[in-house]
Amino acid sequence: MSLEWNDLVALKRKLVGELKELTDKIVEIDRNQFHSISDTIREKRSALDAHTERLKQIRSEVEKHNAELLSVSEKISQSKNFLSMMEARLPSENVEELQVTVEKNQTLLDSKDYRSEREKNEILSRVKEAGMKIEAIKATRTIKEQFSQLMHESTNITGAIRQLDEEYESLRAKLSQINGELDSLYDAKRKLAPERELHLGKYDAIASQFDAINARLDAMSEMRKKQREEYGYGLPNDALFKVKEEARKKLEAGSKLSFEELKLLYGEKD
Repeated sequence: MSLEWNDLVALKRKLVGELKELTDKIVEIDRNQFHSISDTIREKRSALDAHTERLKQIRSEVEKHNAELLSVSEKISQSKNFLSMMEARLPSENVEELQVTVEKNQTLLDSKDYRSEREKNEILSRVKEAGMKIEAIKATRTIKEQFSQLMHESTNITGAIRQLDEEYESLRAKLSQINGELDSLYDAKRKLAPERELHLGKYDAIASQFDAINARLDAMSEMRKKQREEYGYGLPNDALFKVKEEARKKLEAGSKLSFEELKLLYGEKD
């Protein structure tokens, strides 16, 4: 505080600039960085919740498909066993040949073209046997068609499970990435508090210095006012006034004054 008026005014302007710079930094933290990080955290948390919910859905869908696949696999196994048994017993004739046999023998029965009951029974036996063979062939065809459909269904279910597994792994990777980003955001948010406190500490220190300078300028202004009252506007410089004030204080305290100090206090009036 030994600076003169102009130096103090210059320092005051410098401190004003520093206070503004610190204010801008604090506002930047409060309004921009803090809110920006908080908004980003909310977005990441929302995505995290959505991905987590989708993971639950995927697990449920996979369980459902696995149950379906188990049921289809059991039916496929049954179909295989049936076909394995039936194909070994299938007749050498085809359906058309067997139908001709049925029609031919049925005509004999309808026209009663047989000579004895025994011959009639033989004709009936041929009709029945051919009919059973036709039914066996048709049943085998039906089971083969069902088997083909079951295999197609099994392929589709397996593909759906594979896609769900891929989506599941992709979501797990995204969740891991989001959790890492959230950790970084929370860390950045935590670091804003001490950074803000640091700026506030500097602001308070500079504000105190600013207030001291204002107080000093006010005191000097009051001193100049007293100078004008005593000397008019032909003011001595501040240094001379300070010496004169010190001499006045010594006189009021009962201390001895030097000749120069007495001359300074009374000379001009004499």
